[in-house]
Order: sequence, then C-alpha cells, then structure tokens
Amino acid sequence: MWVSKISDIIGSSPTSFEDAAQTVLLRANRTLRGITGIEVVEKSLKTEAGAILEYRIRLRLFFDMAPQIDSHW
Repeated sequence: MWVSKISDIIGSSPTSFEDAAQTVLLRANRTLRGITGIEVVEKSLKTEAGAILEYRIRLRLFFDMAPQIDSHW
C-alpha cells in the first residue's frame, strides 16, 4: 500500500516566478523521491523604491512515500 505526502516549500529568485519555482523543484529533488504533482499556492514580490527585488513562490509538492516493509526481526 502506498501513502502520499504533501510538503509546502517556499523559494525565491531575483529573476522571475518561473526561476523561483525551478529552484524549489531542483532543491526538492535532492531529498524527495517520487514527486507526482506541484500546486502553486502563492506568489509574492519583494519591492523597494518601486523596483522588484525578489520573486517569491510557495509550492505544494505531492509525493509518494515508499511502502512499509515488514522487518524479519
């Protein structure tokens, strides 16, 4: 039996929302396996003096957890 898990992860980029999302996904793939879906939860901007300094994005990642394995101990 498989179980799915959901994690919210926030990332940022000085370039674009797409770049911020790509940064989140690349980082998540280093530690999470089996990502099956992504939902954009929130986008925001950090500004100063009328200029955009940073694009921020919060993504909800869906991934499968490995099935439980009964130990033989």
